[in-house]
Amino acid sequence: MNTSGQPSGEGSPTVSPLMIPLLFLGLIIGFIAGYFFLWWGLIAVIAVLVAAASMVLTGRSRDGATGAVAGVLMGYAGVILLALFRGVL
Repeated sequence: MNTSGQPSGEGSPTVSPLMIPLLFLGLIIGFIAGYFFLWWGLIAVIAVLVAAASMVLTGRSRDGATGAVAGVLMGYAGVILLALFRGVL
């Protein structure tokens, strides 16, 4: 009997080694795009979304693409929200 709550024969799910680096790279790109280019930064966000979609469609790292998209969106949205709360926009 397995006491850990997982069915026997299944291990814990693995995460791609590209997930964390692409997440941080996405955060940096999103922050820079939002901070310096503001509305033109949407082009950078769209470019990362297209690159991530092509990664998934070609069969490369789905986790890495998810990390890149999440990082860019969090970085860009964070800067935009900060600008909204400070009254810059």
